[in-house]
Amino acid sequence: MPGHHRDFLPIVLGVFTLVAGYGVVNDELIAHIAPTHFDEYYPHYFPFAAPWAQALCVALVATGGPGMAWGIMLYWAGHYGPGPKIGVRATLLGAAMVVFVTAGAAWYLGMQVKATQVPPYPQYFYPGGRDELNISETVQLTN
Repeated sequence: MPGHHRDFLPIVLGVFTLVAGYGVVNDELIAHIAPTHFDEYYPHYFPFAAPWAQALCVALVATGGPGMAWGIMLYWAGHYGPGPKIGVRATLLGAAMVVFVTAGAAWYLGMQVKATQVPPYPQYFYPGGRDELNISETVQLTN
């Protein structure tokens, strides 16, 4: 097996873990801020009533596929482009920076909604109308 193919699994699994890990943390925080968020915005696909259990399941399902796909795309871009090959460490650091910048923007906007009571997106994105749901939906939309 050529050397650069050894990077495939670490990159794909690393990006998957990064994205899924952030998804779980994000959704658990959402469930803490607005316990009814997953009742109002998501159908009950899972047989759990607890908000944290719904958040965990939704996060893993929602981030698993995109995390794998992004990992495959990053591997492909870093190994088959015209420039030098990008290693596992550099790829995962780049992916982590994107996730953390996106997370920072999402949570910043959520805290702005908390402080000003004014959501940044059109009102039809906020059917609940309550402050905690406006905060949680702003974070979810920004992610």
